[in-house]
Amino acid sequence: MSEMTPQMYYAIHSRITAPGDQSDVYAGLPGEIGAISQIVQGLVLHYMADRNLYDYPRERAGEIDTRYVPDILRRIRELDGRPLSENRPPSKRFIGCCRDFTVLAVSMLRQHGIPARARHGFAAYFVPDHYIDHAVVEFWNGSAWQLADTEISQQHFPFNVLNVPRDQFIVGGKAWQMCRSGQADPERFGLGPGVPVHGWWFIQGRMLQDLAALNKHEMLCWDEWSYGMEDAVLTDDDRALLDHLAEVTQQGDVGFAEVQRLFGDEPRLKLPNPFMSFSPAQERLISITLR
Repeated sequence: MSEMTPQMYYAIHSRITAPGDQSDVYAGLPGEIGAISQIVQGLVLHYMADRNLYDYPRERAGEIDTRYVPDILRRIRELDGRPLSENRPPSKRFIGCCRDFTVLAVSMLRQHGIPARARHGFAAYFVPDHYIDHAVVEFWNGSAWQLADTEISQQHFPFNVLNVPRDQFIVGGKAWQMCRSGQADPERFGLGPGVPVHGWWFIQGRMLQDLAALNKHEMLCWDEWSYGMEDAVLTDDDRALLDHLAEVTQQGDVGFAEVQRLFGDEPRLKLPNPFMSFSPAQERLISITLR
């Protein structure tokens, strides 16, 4: 039996992206990134950035903690039973964040057999001189891995948002390297100016979430474990491990086997079950057990 290639691996659903009993809603959907991006933007409302479009009632805030694609799709259908290709008004969209735009797009791509994965890191294109917590799609375009931001519209940005330059979306490992080398200030990596959530521990958390995504564990943006906890204290050995993690998560297919080994076998990096998650809806840390 031949060894599974990265393209084969990422073309198969994870337990999070598999549509399950909601798979019928994918019938007839296109398998092209531009069309998928338009569809997803008509299904999801960002719980913070889009509050001006729809000031949703507090009882809907819990949607933001929805982890699995079938549950997201079920809620979308409850709000509006029309085909997914039909754009919803803001009040009928699922309350989510960048991760939900991303995970739905990844799910739709994988449904077509297109290799796709989520990447976690920072966008350099939202606030000048700051790197803002973000998640985007990375898909195989037939010859290379390509970044696509399926949350944003093209008219607001000077680059192709479906082919985001690598210096505009900074994966967690690259952010770590930039700050370790003195090229960037870790205090500029976080939720944005005036928000006291930034710095080394936050960068470390994005590294872990990116590692998890590369292993098809598409985490919520506020899931926390190991080095991603705010009170994490690092030894020199820990920093050496994170240096290695930063390198292999940027090696593409070359680092595939090591990315899997680190997540599966390295106790300081692997995802515990249960783990902690800071729920924006509940405004507190909660314990989560994956099903």
